[in-house]
Amino acid sequence: MRRVHVFFALTIAAMLILGACNLGATPPPDTEAPVEPSQPPAETEPPILTEVPIEPAASPTIIPIDLSGPPMEIGSKYTYVDGSVLVAVPGGEFLMGYGGDDNPIHTVNLSDFWIYRAKVTNSQYALCVKVGECSPPDTNKNPGFSDPLQANNPVVGVTYDQAAAYCSFVHGRLPTEAEWEKTARGPQGNIYPWGDATPSCDLLNAANCVRKTTSVKEYPQGQSYYEALDMAGNVYEWVADWYSRTYYSESPVDDPLGPDYGERRSVRSSAFDSPAYESESARRFSSRPEEARPNLGFRCVVEDPTYFAPYCEAMVVYGDDAFTGVPVGGNPSSENCPDVDITQNTYCQGRIPVTNVIFTGPADAIRDPNGCDPTANPDLFVCQDPGTVSIQADCTQTFPGDPSCPPGYTQNGNTCEATGRPGECLPGFNFDPVNQCCTAQPGGDASFDLLICPVGTYYLQGQNACVPYPAKGIVSVVETINLVDCTPKPGGGNNACEPPPGGCTDSLYPTWNQSECCCYNAFKGGCQP
Repeated sequence: MRRVHVFFALTIAAMLILGACNLGATPPPDTEAPVEPSQPPAETEPPILTEVPIEPAASPTIIPIDLSGPPMEIGSKYTYVDGSVLVAVPGGEFLMGYGGDDNPIHTVNLSDFWIYRAKVTNSQYALCVKVGECSPPDTNKNPGFSDPLQANNPVVGVTYDQAAAYCSFVHGRLPTEAEWEKTARGPQGNIYPWGDATPSCDLLNAANCVRKTTSVKEYPQGQSYYEALDMAGNVYEWVADWYSRTYYSESPVDDPLGPDYGERRSVRSSAFDSPAYESESARRFSSRPEEARPNLGFRCVVEDPTYFAPYCEAMVVYGDDAFTGVPVGGNPSSENCPDVDITQNTYCQGRIPVTNVIFTGPADAIRDPNGCDPTANPDLFVCQDPGTVSIQADCTQTFPGDPSCPPGYTQNGNTCEATGRPGECLPGFNFDPVNQCCTAQPGGDASFDLLICPVGTYYLQGQNACVPYPAKGIVSVVETINLVDCTPKPGGGNNACEPPPGGCTDSLYPTWNQSECCCYNAFKGGCQP
């Protein structure tokens, strides 16, 4: 990887030169079409430095900007534009295949690449849908797509083209079979991502250990040699290649891209409902590209981690391993929700309900008596019309550790401010040339940038931060009840009706009639008016 370093000098002579020179860097627009497996990847040139006039300042503050990006070495990670963490897979040889007609053991030599540490999640894919760059998944195959509690589960119910479209959205592509297998097996050809130990329910989500998808970061102990997660279990993954049983016996040694054409696309990994033996990293599967399945997702490969500029502002992240991949110590995140309750004591005057409603909860709880009359007791209301009353109180959430910002950001309260560097922006954002960062387009829907939390976290509005699971994101607890209606039910009777306190005291209507829900005069045969 070519590295470009820009250094500034603070001498008077240099400033005179800078006054007449251009040092801004603007990458050329992305006009490259997505790479198909049947074509070799096009070689890309590094951004060309063009000259832009810089006005001399009276007291310049010049900050060096390192454009080199993260190092391409084992263990290197980089936070990407959609909240993913990229892991480095340095180039070199590895052992591919495990035997059999369609999977002979052979040596493959790959170039450097960066790959998503985790599968693409529902939350990430929802952002692409929201800005109009992706079509929604099949909700029959992914009923939890809009469920906030499944935001960090892998997106499923997507076809091959939908998966490829998302990777293009983030200036990436689907991995080739060879890239995927090297990421899963490591250079020594491990049987499973974690090594050669037998699969178990604490290493991966497979063999119906859970019977459904889970967060893509649920099994860190099952990570691969390159620290990629979920390379076995949870859901299968689309890869770029057309599938052919004979391809491995004729594929090139260097950077194989798969057959030129075919009827089925290759599929890798294993799923929550697949048998444990299918979790061997070298196993090959295939599916028709137009098929969408409830156990099939994907991840992306990125060739230029620094293609996108940072967001001008990001949110702090509480107690998570989103940036480094190293679990944070301390207690797990937790929630403490107060008890809230509504007690109603109801009796009926004729057919008019009279209900005493008592709200129980913390002093700052929000009480909605819905038109009932207050009393001297702030928790007691008297209601005479049927309706709905409710009480709501906020929960308290605690998170381990102190909030932090992604690399390259400076923390300011609960906001992370970017130091900035040249680059592109996702649709829905504009590049700010002054601060060299991406900001939501004026007049647009700026709320969707709140979805861009690191994978494994979710946006908590009350905290204005990205917070980790297992906290469920409940920010308040609500109790709602319907007040009793004294209208008799069809067929007579209303079991909810009660006599007034002290019973029926009017001598003309001395008897409580449950079926009529009123104080009753048996001689006249009528209710108290």
